[in-house]
Amino acid sequence: MGALTAAAATVGLASGAGFAAGAADPSPNVDLVLNGGFDSYPWIWKCDGKVWSSSIPHDHYVTGSPSADNNARCSQRVRVLPNSSYLLNATVRGAFAFVGATGAGGENASTWSSGSGWNNLSVQVRTGPDTTELTVYFHGWYEQAAYDVRRVSFSGPGYPPHPCGESDSPSPTATGGGPGSASPSPTCQRTYIP
Repeated sequence: MGALTAAAATVGLASGAGFAAGAADPSPNVDLVLNGGFDSYPWIWKCDGKVWSSSIPHDHYVTGSPSADNNARCSQRVRVLPNSSYLLNATVRGAFAFVGATGAGGENASTWSSGSGWNNLSVQVRTGPDTTELTVYFHGWYEQAAYDVRRVSFSGPGYPPHPCGESDSPSPTATGGGPGSASPSPTCQRTYIP
């Protein structure tokens, strides 16, 4: 489980997903989340508290262990279009596993798991007239059992994100055992984990 923390400390991490800026028209349906299968570096997700990855080869998921004052939250900023509809999907395990999206335009959509096994969650998000960015997140609940997340996707109209984030993204550091490193360079490449 320490592989995530050790490896992420040496590769690029962006608190915001890379935003591809192009002259082309937006795609009608694109997955705007980077590393939604937790199978590559740069890690991209910004995590707080006790969060680590599975050490089982070819079985990638993230485990979060909430405490009394931290819900083991991971988040990622995604570029969206105003007045548009998006679908957030996640495969989670454990009761009190939450997924959602928030935005400065008042967007606030979330759902959570009440079962202990693997199950699929989905929630629809509609952006306001001025919204160009949302934060997609997942977390557990305070003092509850650990949760797992295997896959997160956020699909709808937009531009495919840059695979390594943007070079001018902020550079968060590791908090509470979570991953952290400097921002990626514009020429970095994603490294896939076996």
